[in-house]
Amino acid sequence: MTALSNKCHLIKRRLSVDVTGSLQQFAKSGPDAALWQPNNAKIGEILGVSDVFDNVPDVGLTAACLQNAVLHKVVCLEHKNDFPINLGVSLSCIPADETTRHGNKFAVTAFAKTHNPYPITLFEAEAGSNEAMQWREMYPTYNATNLEKEGVLELNHQNYLFMSRNHPVVEILRSNKDLLNADIDKQQLIDGEWYKITRQVFNTCCSALRSKILNRVSTRDLNNFSVQIHRLHNKEWSSILNSNDLLNTIPPEILATDDAEKITAYIKQVSRQQHSINLRLELTYEIQTRV
Repeated sequence: MTALSNKCHLIKRRLSVDVTGSLQQFAKSGPDAALWQPNNAKIGEILGVSDVFDNVPDVGLTAACLQNAVLHKVVCLEHKNDFPINLGVSLSCIPADETTRHGNKFAVTAFAKTHNPYPITLFEAEAGSNEAMQWREMYPTYNATNLEKEGVLELNHQNYLFMSRNHPVVEILRSNKDLLNADIDKQQLIDGEWYKITRQVFNTCCSALRSKILNRVSTRDLNNFSVQIHRLHNKEWSSILNSNDLLNTIPPEILATDDAEKITAYIKQVSRQQHSINLRLELTYEIQTRV
């Protein structure tokens, strides 16, 4: 760990991700099937927050530090797939840039019964632009996921909302007061904190911030970091129809019998058998100790 300043710290962590189970078991687990997540009680230790404090931080402080982590790089150092079928791996904190011909997208794919000991860079942030660096300095608690919620009070069935005077949309309105023919600084603050603004104007400003700045600011909420495994071409783990991946596991001698019962029995056996996939991930990210 290398301190960038008295407020920011660069952390590099290696995570050992192990997912074990059967296709049948995953089919019964619903949307959380084959999901790996850090233990909530240990996330501060796992993701290095505890190392930047003299005393172990409490849950709230740990969550605040991880909420707006700046992700620099994610590398899969190696992966081993013991399953007899190809698998796709998704990571909650990075885009899915590897695509199959069916349109399924993953962070990385793992071929059946293989071990890849060679590092693969799954994500690397672009060199920080001046705008991105300025954003992190001015709005450390805001990111692309919470822009419409942080510092915002909404009223049901109303065409307006209340926005904190510290919300980044305020600067957009201030910079474009001539274009909008309205000066946000002349608008009266409610309780010394809140501006009243129409939903349409607010949403338009948020969209502009997201497209022009936030897409270049790689902030992530690492509190929700997770890794999930998927079948490469079929959404359902138990699907047999058009499942060439499962058919390819059938030994030639069984396939040659053309006996539907034997083939079905073998597929069921494969579906019930326990397998595992293991990944070693290296994450490099920046957190602020200031809340």
